[in-house]
Amino acid sequence: MLKTAREKSICAKYSAWDVIGNVHCAECPLNLRNMHPKEFGRYDFMCKANSHYDRHKQEWVPDEVGEE
Repeated sequence: MLKTAREKSICAKYSAWDVIGNVHCAECPLNLRNMHPKEFGRYDFMCKANSHYDRHKQEWVPDEVGEE
């Protein structure tokens, strides 16, 4: 879940289509796979835009649909 204007602008930059129609989410610093490289595969397709940190579970979990 993106909370700050800075996170939202970073997400907008990396999720925008380039001239050949690709997005660059895999290179984004908000991508959990980039934030936790030692846990390869665990955070595939998860980022701060679609997940949040659950303090009780002490791990990142996907957001529920409609949650904000």
